[in-house]
This record gives sequence, structure tokens and C-alpha cells, in this order.
Amino acid sequence: MRMNNCIKSVRPLGGSRLKLVFDDGYVSELDLLPLVNAPRGPLEAPLQDEKFFQQVASDGFTIGWPNSYGICPDVLRFWCERGRVCSRQETDAAFVEILAHKEEPASALHDKPKQ
Repeated sequence: MRMNNCIKSVRPLGGSRLKLVFDDGYVSELDLLPLVNAPRGPLEAPLQDEKFFQQVASDGFTIGWPNSYGICPDVLRFWCERGRVCSRQETDAAFVEILAHKEEPASALHDKPKQ
């Protein structure tokens, strides 16, 4: 899996499905139904309203909704490559494995001020 992904564009396809275009040209459709059906908090709950869900937008980095809820583009790429929304445990395990094979520490993935 490629890290440091950016979402170039997103288009709702109806229901809880999205078409995602990544900055490297990778295109995928992803059904977020498992996420929509089992919201983990107040920011995910509005996604159950299809009109709200359709307001998804890309800022050139990730996707988000008007209530400021967003999904990490690296997580989206992982899910797209798997063809489904994966459980939190499966997603976390994949990223632990990926980061264990990187030469830089996980803290290097966080935004840092430009020097």
C-alpha cells in the first residue's frame, strides 16, 4: 500500500457509495455502508442522512463533510485496495505492519512545520 495519499476528487454515487480519484491516478469505488450503519460518534451519525452524505467534498488532500468529519486518505486507499471498509482492528493492524517496515518513525507521518 502506498502512503501519503491525497484525494484528487470524490463523487457520490448514490446510497453510501463514493467514487474516489487519488493523486497518483488510482480510481476506485467504495461503499461506506459499514461506517454509515454503525456510527462511532456524533460526527459520523449525520452520514446516515443520504442528503447529508451526498455533500461529501475533497479539499485536494482528503474527503470531508460539512460537519468537519473526514477520513484519512491513507485509510481510504487501504479500504479501496481491499474493496471494502475494513474493521478498525484490521485497519490498525495493517498500519502497524506498514509502519514497522518504514525507516522513519511513525511520528514522521504527522504534519510538521516547514523549515
